[in-house]
Amino acid sequence: MSERPALPTTGRLRSLLRHNETGLAGILVLITVIAAVALPAFRASGNPSEILDNASLVVIVAVGEYLVIVTRQIDLSTAATLGLSAYLTGELVGSLHVGVLGPVIGIVASLGLGAVLGLANGLLVERVKMPAIIATLATLSIYSGLQVVATHGSQLYADQLPNWLANIVSESWVGLSPLVWAAVAVTAVVTVVGRRTAWGRDLYAMGSNPEAAGYLGIRTSMRTYQVFAACGALAGFAGLLYAGQYGNVDATAGNGFELTAIAAAVIGGVSLFGGSGTALGAALGALLLTEIENILALLKISIFAQQTLQGAAIVLAVAGYALISRRLDRPTRRHLGTAEDREGAPAAAPAAHSSAQELRA
Repeated sequence: MSERPALPTTGRLRSLLRHNETGLAGILVLITVIAAVALPAFRASGNPSEILDNASLVVIVAVGEYLVIVTRQIDLSTAATLGLSAYLTGELVGSLHVGVLGPVIGIVASLGLGAVLGLANGLLVERVKMPAIIATLATLSIYSGLQVVATHGSQLYADQLPNWLANIVSESWVGLSPLVWAAVAVTAVVTVVGRRTAWGRDLYAMGSNPEAAGYLGIRTSMRTYQVFAACGALAGFAGLLYAGQYGNVDATAGNGFELTAIAAAVIGGVSLFGGSGTALGAALGALLLTEIENILALLKISIFAQQTLQGAAIVLAVAGYALISRRLDRPTRRHLGTAEDREGAPAAAPAAHSSAQELRA
């Protein structure tokens, strides 16, 4: 009887976690309305489109980070992958004269380059058994060095790019630029794959309970390679779009992008503890973060203050999720403790088997 009062609170917290995207959308709408009323420059012609265009690249990289983070890993090399892809694929499509095949070649090349770079991360994590944060920090330095070597200290300018890429921001499809539609397409595809396929369920199983995932026979090594390759591929694709959006690409292209993408994913409800979050949440987190940065820029807040707020947002999001998770886990622990008192300590193996069955379901 003494346990029952905790259940309504637990139910509300679980409901809150299940509808994280709804809460994010509500916050986004609220901030948008307040900014539109208080800041004339915010609602000025062109600013909403600029926010969406800037958010698009963050969305694509954040969705890639979601795939890695949900398995309890992390990728710090996405910014360097983006920058290297921006220069190499931009230079490639700029040197080719293949007409309508140009976009296809550019997309395939950027995805392929990013996938190879991401796969290298997977090899370090899975084969060499390096912690992901150390492995990707190392490849961040390596890929950044390759970026300097590839550029030879020069820049790739907009007039060196084909028209379909150089004009990607100025074009409009149903009122939105191709950048925005690319971000929408990536989010939709990864959402379906992550939530509606056995492959996606395997990722959540790995993040929720790695031991149970292995007990079920999930090919965790292969999934690790795949998620890092997928994250790299999306960062590479974002690099191609980066070249079209900004035009000038040099050795510093993409610097700091990885922290923005990780912050967006975490703010969007993707747990750094693994096993929780959605691609849609990561996308909404990216949009929210980009809008806040735009507002701070309009208020003439320094870039250093923006970085401080970004770091604080990560800390608050992670701390808040940890507190909620601990609160949700408390009734389960009490229940297990009572069962052990009554029936004795053995039953660990059946419990693991039950947990594994739940993850597979």
